[in-house]
Amino acid sequence: MNLQVVDSLGEPVGRHWQRLQNARRGTFRVAAPLSGTPLPIYEWIVAHAREFDWNDVEFVLMDELVENGKYVSHEDPASYERFAEQHFLGPLGRDIPVIKPELENISLFDVEIDLLILAIGVEGNYANVMPGTLLQTGWQIAQLTPAFREVHTSANGAYESAEFREFGMSLGPQQVMSAKHVLVIASGGSKGPPSNKLRAFQRARGVAHKAPERGK
Repeated sequence: MNLQVVDSLGEPVGRHWQRLQNARRGTFRVAAPLSGTPLPIYEWIVAHAREFDWNDVEFVLMDELVENGKYVSHEDPASYERFAEQHFLGPLGRDIPVIKPELENISLFDVEIDLLILAIGVEGNYANVMPGTLLQTGWQIAQLTPAFREVHTSANGAYESAEFREFGMSLGPQQVMSAKHVLVIASGGSKGPPSNKLRAFQRARGVAHKAPERGK
């Protein structure tokens, strides 16, 4: 495990992504968080898009909100896929397919993720994987905690004023264990306690921890 403390997530993570994507053979599948934390990464990649090989690249939607057994509408302000389009895939200007499991057969969804980027939440969660999730859990529909929903929809949150549902689709620990490359990011003073646990996360091939700003 490689633990790094950086002043900005954009270039260090972006360069790592670039090296893996440009060196791969065949389809390159990447899954990355859709929240405020990775925005500097997406901005850096968009600005340096010409340095990446975008042939045969797929974006794996590793989590999304669910209501009444269906994904929320793409037009819904709480949609993660909408967030990806607005903040990364749209500005990128490339035709990158978004792939995700069919909820009716979620356990059958089987794709190999070449680069999995995880952002640690304030409760120690990643994606829609809540603390206490069993190690053998794969793709799932998880119940989201009230604190998780509040953080994302509060003032200045990535989904400010959106209606976060009670359940969400998510990858599970099994997808983390099977991904070719895993990179864990933690940013902000509120992520201190969960960030300390990264040292025990032996499956991470690289960890980028943004130094908290003063007063946070």
